[in-house]
Amino acid sequence: QQSKDDDDANKKEDEPTSPDSASFYNQLGISEEDLPSHIRRDIHKQRKRKSKEAMISMKTKMYDNIHMLDEDREPLCTISMKKANWYIRKNIAEWTSPKEGSELSKDKDAKCIRLLFTHNGANEDEHKKSSSEKLYLRSAKQNICVSCGSDGHHIRHYIVPYAYRSLLPDDYKSHMSHDIVILCPDCHVRCERSTKKRMKRMESDLRMKMVTTDGDDAFCSPVIEDAHLYHVRSCAIALVRWKDTIPEEKVEEYENEVRSYLADCCKIEEEKETILTGNESLTKAQLQKACSVKYRVKNPRYVPGSEVVVRSLNDDRKKIEEFIVDWRKHFMTVVDPKYMPTGWRVDNPV
Repeated sequence: QQSKDDDDANKKEDEPTSPDSASFYNQLGISEEDLPSHIRRDIHKQRKRKSKEAMISMKTKMYDNIHMLDEDREPLCTISMKKANWYIRKNIAEWTSPKEGSELSKDKDAKCIRLLFTHNGANEDEHKKSSSEKLYLRSAKQNICVSCGSDGHHIRHYIVPYAYRSLLPDDYKSHMSHDIVILCPDCHVRCERSTKKRMKRMESDLRMKMVTTDGDDAFCSPVIEDAHLYHVRSCAIALVRWKDTIPEEKVEEYENEVRSYLADCCKIEEEKETILTGNESLTKAQLQKACSVKYRVKNPRYVPGSEVVVRSLNDDRKKIEEFIVDWRKHFMTVVDPKYMPTGWRVDNPV
């Protein structure tokens, strides 16, 4: 793992200036007014995002690094202050100091609680864990961006996109703190762009596969066209634009369609009867209402992309674990983090 202090001196030299930053172009002697419109839009978006950083960032630090020790004061893991206080309130733990001579005792600022009971399956759990997993669970974690090391505003970033994570079986959702890391707003935006592209590609490929297999593409679009409403709209448009050139029988047919639709929209019976009888001509406002009818409606058979992806895993443990590991690899490739928590590894158990 690379220390933040070791890298700070060279950090600014290693990082290229953002190409959509106004200062970058100013250094080249190009004024913002002379830039192409798409670059000006990017600069505007960047400024808008910067102005909201404090609002969208975490209000408290992510890691409190409270060390939880077993009855013999051997380290188990690090937890939040909230969870530590919960143990204390339940009288199942007490505040303590690290074991003399232990690695943890070298940290003068270390805060520890000691469990007052032997947790179930302690020996079995410890035996199953790999050395890197133990190191990750027990080590203190820095409250900095894992990519660039920034200690300013931070965002909680889900390595496995939250849209997928929230649909995974509970066993995986409750043991995935390993796959939640800290990113600064700039690094988060950069990672999210690539993540969304990958999600879109995955979902599109799976939908195409389902269409090829089932021969039914009705679930592919979130909206569908309601044939009846589309016909009502077409009739109203024809009456507005070409009534004088349309045969009388067609005019009557189109008006009946529009009247039927308007009557269905009425809640007052008297108004409904007035429209249906046809004693009064359709007003401009009534025709305009029919012309503006929303014929694209929500598709009741539509399956959101996140569900399509998670369903494809079929609750298969091996597939789910491969899915999570693939997202870890994607994160490492896109972000190239230099400050990941000690013991974090792509192949750690999920």
